[in-house]
Amino acid sequence: MNKIVLILTCSAVTLLPRIIPYFASSFLLRMPRFVRKCMMLLPVASLGALIFPLALTDFGPEWVAGLVGVCAAFATSLFKGPMIVAIVVSLAATTAVLVI
Repeated sequence: MNKIVLILTCSAVTLLPRIIPYFASSFLLRMPRFVRKCMMLLPVASLGALIFPLALTDFGPEWVAGLVGVCAAFATSLFKGPMIVAIVVSLAATTAVLVI
């Protein structure tokens, strides 16, 4: 029973930041622009907080490969590249570091 409560709590904590901006869209229109932008970026920020530590610890001694992949995806996204391009560039950069 205790594990079920833990799983449901973790699910709610993960789901709420992703779902709030969609249901609060009419409320968000009356908020200041900065707050509105922060609320729209909240799902991306929570996803990044879940993925980034794993990218550094997943490769063990080759943790640099994960960091290079994250930096490559960040740079691609910074220049407004499409998501699929960021994914492909990240995979290519990580693979290149692991192979070399």
